[in-house]
Amino acid sequence: MCADLFDSLNKPEAPEAETGGRQYFCPSCRKPMRRIEGKKGPFWGCTGFPDCTTSLFDKDGKPSEEADERYRCPVCTRSMIKANNAKGDYWYCTGYNRGCKVTLPDDEGKPAAAFRCRLCGHLLKKRKSKTGEFWGCTQFPDCRQTYRNVDEKPDYGADA
Repeated sequence: MCADLFDSLNKPEAPEAETGGRQYFCPSCRKPMRRIEGKKGPFWGCTGFPDCTTSLFDKDGKPSEEADERYRCPVCTRSMIKANNAKGDYWYCTGYNRGCKVTLPDDEGKPAAAFRCRLCGHLLKKRKSKTGEFWGCTQFPDCRQTYRNVDEKPDYGADA
């Protein structure tokens, strides 16, 4: 039993299968990088932490110096943070206290796709009517822009 515990503690944190059999190295100190599931989404950190504090964004399972846009607020571009409540997991904007009240549902560990109103720039919300589903601006009644629902996305080419 002690041997099993010891073996489990010495396993690498990013299994070969998770990184596609490839190991990535820190650009600062050349030690291996590991993929970490953080509250703002996955990122890559140096295994030399705390001596080396280098971290990189995760982009499709690989370290990157550019942020993955899926983890950015679609309105103000700040980072999104994963949270949960009794109804389930969701993502909220780190600019929430600064007035950006964007929240998005969780879609398998990532923020769900969000669409913006072409007229005012705020988010769209899927709504139902007698004639079917459509996308309407969340700033209704100030903004009355609507879009047809085509394949669960707003049809920007044809305003409803």
